[in-house]
Amino acid sequence: MKNLLIIISGIGTGGHYFPAIVVAREFMKNNIETIFLVRRGYAEEELAKRYNLKVFYINPKPYYGKSLVNKIGALVKVIESVNRLKKITRRCAGISFGGFGSLPLIISCMSNRQPFFLFEPNCIPGRTTRMFSRFARKVFMGLPAAVKIRGRIIHTGIPVREEFKRVQHQQKAGNKKTILFMGGSQGARRLNEFAIRLQKLLPEEYKIVIISGKRDFDWVNREKDFRTEVISFTAEPWDKISEADVVISRAGALSGYELLVMRKPVIFIPFPYAVDNHQYYNALYFAKMPWVRMESEVNLNEKILMEMIMDLINYKNGIKIEEGMIILDAERRIFENVLEELR
Repeated sequence: MKNLLIIISGIGTGGHYFPAIVVAREFMKNNIETIFLVRRGYAEEELAKRYNLKVFYINPKPYYGKSLVNKIGALVKVIESVNRLKKITRRCAGISFGGFGSLPLIISCMSNRQPFFLFEPNCIPGRTTRMFSRFARKVFMGLPAAVKIRGRIIHTGIPVREEFKRVQHQQKAGNKKTILFMGGSQGARRLNEFAIRLQKLLPEEYKIVIISGKRDFDWVNREKDFRTEVISFTAEPWDKISEADVVISRAGALSGYELLVMRKPVIFIPFPYAVDNHQYYNALYFAKMPWVRMESEVNLNEKILMEMIMDLINYKNGIKIEEGMIILDAERRIFENVLEELR
């Protein structure tokens, strides 16, 4: 569409910026001018530049769960960011991918009376989605909503990078198996602890790979044994996932979706302190697949985890996905819905 400008905010964690980058590239592929909002020096800036996106800098700060002083500081940063955005949001459509980083774009679009869209990956919508869904042109849901949301809701699936769709499963000889622990872009201490304890129980021919997060890398690396590999973080985990026979993961919407796109047997252990317990509801949805298991952290120990791993290692019924459960063209669906709405 002539003179259409799309502004996308994916500021936050990997669950925000990775789907946002996929959607931004879909618009660019179709010759639509697209601006990607980033913070200077953060992961989303590095990745946006790697994917040749046009960036615009703002500097929002987290608000919820902070001290009063930090909350005041966060509000000041929102106001500063909104003021920076005013000039470029006078003729645009905004697409927010949630989190604290999305507020400046939404407020700026509303103040300039420009349309905006929301993307919500989780079954339980976040605060930003609940607050602004009725004002958005459409709300794109990555997973079906477990609660009622006001507004025009479209289930699109979660945009994932092409590499997750293309990687082939690697065949192994003999009884060699690989168990992958991954806690998302922030890491997961409890999963790291389970992985270290599991070293004593798994057969010697089994390999363990731990994506530990930067915070826990040093101590996990010290505690590993000869057949365990520790990685602090990778933005390109598809090769490690492809090598794995079973994955143990938190139940973030994006990371869970990526694992299911790759048709990997998974044990989801939801983070019990996630806002609104949203990881529990994500895991409930994922566990509808017969080759997916879930267990609460409080009920789990290494022996139970070992039994669950062996159950999935011996799973013989084939990995099939029911139609509509996992959508592989989410970015295209979002692109088409936005254009249809703006015509």
